[in-house]
Amino acid sequence: MSGETQRERAGHNANDRRSDDELWKGLLHEFFHDMLRSVLPEMARDADPNKKVEFRENEIRRLGNLVKYDSDGPSDPRRFVDILAKVPLLCGEDAWILLHVEIQGRGGKGNFPLRMHRYRCLLETRYSRPVAALAILVQPIGEEQSSGVYRWEKYGTRVIYEYPVLKVCEGDEEALRRSDNPFDLARYAGMMAWRRRGDDASKLHYMKLLLRELDRRGWSHAKKAELLWFIEGVMFLEDEGVCREWEEELEKRRKEGSDMYVSLMERKGIEKGIEKGLAQGIEKGLAQGLEQGILLGKTEMIREMLLSGEPEEKILRFAKISGEELAALKERFKREVN
Repeated sequence: MSGETQRERAGHNANDRRSDDELWKGLLHEFFHDMLRSVLPEMARDADPNKKVEFRENEIRRLGNLVKYDSDGPSDPRRFVDILAKVPLLCGEDAWILLHVEIQGRGGKGNFPLRMHRYRCLLETRYSRPVAALAILVQPIGEEQSSGVYRWEKYGTRVIYEYPVLKVCEGDEEALRRSDNPFDLARYAGMMAWRRRGDDASKLHYMKLLLRELDRRGWSHAKKAELLWFIEGVMFLEDEGVCREWEEELEKRRKEGSDMYVSLMERKGIEKGIEKGLAQGIEKGLAQGLEQGILLGKTEMIREMLLSGEPEEKILRFAKISGEELAALKERFKREVN
């Protein structure tokens, strides 16, 4: 492979990699109650699963400007995800919890316990109510930083703040893989992504293992598709041959008729379409570019389904278009389909 081709491939991977912060944020939003059952069972017992959790992203973003990371260099927002959730309880009240997910832990020089303490102080001052907390460490960091304890003592004054810490890289592999909790399966994927880092062939083995786990679960297709999206993103294969083998595995399973894989294909198509639309949107306006991107993505997904010989009723169900629109697209892709 030429140097130029290698650079192109590296750039392609860098652009295609889904951001870790968005992956974990999406996972926590989608599987919030499952996360509580796995990590904070006491809150899970008190929470009302039939009421919607309210995520206050704007509030935490404003407060985040006041919380410095105390590092030698500028703070990188991609290193962490802060989520403030208002959780309805069965008793009729609400509980508030701050979720802090540390993404790029190994390279961090900041004072992590201090950051957690400052957030607690700001939130309780702002809202005049207690706030629970949970730190999720995606990668290992030093013992002092990952202890879950902030301490300060001077002139007779002592402050001790303790909070639970979930270390994704630690845990019982077998128990997580066999758990009936979807969040545990996501934890397992994150754990194996770290433990098998730099070894795409090994990661592919575990990704196929996770596919089999998803296939045998009784969860909804939508929930499985969300987990598969996370698994594929957090594992992130770079080797071209391994990537091709993974795509072939997905294509084989999609042809077997699983709605989960069709949903994943649709999401990928829309994502690629959004990228194209945003690129075109530089000239036409970003809002128009985003809208055009979504349409491009859906059109690409329909094209792939037609080329694969999927039944029309299945295409209509997944693409959410009319029969007339499908007929027009079939005419458009007539040469390719035939």
